[in-house]
Amino acid sequence: MRRTPRAVFLSPIAPAITGNGLAMRMGQFAEALAKIADLTNIVAPVAGETEFRRRFPENAKNLYEIRAPVDTHFSLLSRIADPSARLGAFRAYGKPSLAARLSAPVLADIARRIETLRPDIVHIGRSYMLPCAKSLPQDVTLTVDLDEDDLFSYASQARLARRRGDFNASLWLEQEGFACDQLIARWASRCQEVFVASLAEGRRLRLRHPGLKYEVVKNSVEIPRRLSKRDDGATLLFVGALGYRPNAEGVVWFCQSVLPRLRARRACRLLIAGAGGGPAIAGLANSPRIRILGRVPDLAPLYRQATIALAPLHSGGGVRIKLLEAAAHGTASIATDHAAAGIGWPQDFAGWRARSAGEFAAACEQALANRAERDARAVRGRDWVIRHHARGRVVSGLARSFISAMGQKPAIQKIEEIFA
Repeated sequence: MRRTPRAVFLSPIAPAITGNGLAMRMGQFAEALAKIADLTNIVAPVAGETEFRRRFPENAKNLYEIRAPVDTHFSLLSRIADPSARLGAFRAYGKPSLAARLSAPVLADIARRIETLRPDIVHIGRSYMLPCAKSLPQDVTLTVDLDEDDLFSYASQARLARRRGDFNASLWLEQEGFACDQLIARWASRCQEVFVASLAEGRRLRLRHPGLKYEVVKNSVEIPRRLSKRDDGATLLFVGALGYRPNAEGVVWFCQSVLPRLRARRACRLLIAGAGGGPAIAGLANSPRIRILGRVPDLAPLYRQATIALAPLHSGGGVRIKLLEAAAHGTASIATDHAAAGIGWPQDFAGWRARSAGEFAAACEQALANRAERDARAVRGRDWVIRHHARGRVVSGLARSFISAMGQKPAIQKIEEIFA
């Protein structure tokens, strides 16, 4: 009898079923790998911390966390006082800042663990983790989840920085995107499978990397038991990691540009759930009827009391998993076109779309005033997520993709039982 394959997942954050959006995406890859292999998760938390006791896939609990200070080279260039000189040093560094925690000792530690584990397949989460590929034997199957087009994502953030007049930040953000793209150019051809979150992300990447072969793996969410809403008809909810720049900027924009217009027409309150955030986020708590909740372990009660979910983002990339999660919980949403991109549902299908602050305020007013309409859109959104983004279906398809990537690697025992 052939042995079960061994897999290693190199992740920038601890995989999870709920909570941080990136952790949720990493969670579905961990669960798929655990379906077809003995899985070891190695987490280098370069993209943020998650509590290891948080809920993550039951069959993907073999986690090891590697902690290390920022790479000395990056630490030194970050201290350069002159912005132009600092940017020049960053360009010469050649890696995105998120890769700065993948220092030589960290990469050596990963190499030692992989040598001991002798995996048949190694999966890497996100482009900025690709320096880990240096330590892999050539005969190991390698796959990577790019998730989004990082160059596009950082460019959108750079545009917002320019509009605010912060040109130094804009140039730095552009270089972050270029550095991620250079890693893709260097390592993508080594991978047996390259995954992205949507067709649009893949097409943009292929324009710059003509030989790139990719597979779309949609974001997925668990479908909770359907419960009746217990909202007051006046509660707006934002859920998202506030340490992620596009989330934080979106919340501040909503509070400064949209909320005053809305409150001139209708009473409401705003709940903000998510870890992280700087002084600008903390300052919002001084506004009346705004509550900063921080990390919320169980979001189900929060979605149940929310009248409408918000996604006021103007930058970033990928598919907003929190819009899918809100829909799964039967909560309609109001989103910018940028935030809703990649999901594929029709305009105003599961909520409302808005471009300007005035449109966003008008959409909020309409949603709060018309329960029958928001309930109808919530039902359509939940049905869409069940059909296209149910976690079990996405994970099973992804598991098959990993089997295909391994090719002639050791066969899976009783494979018919895995997908029964």
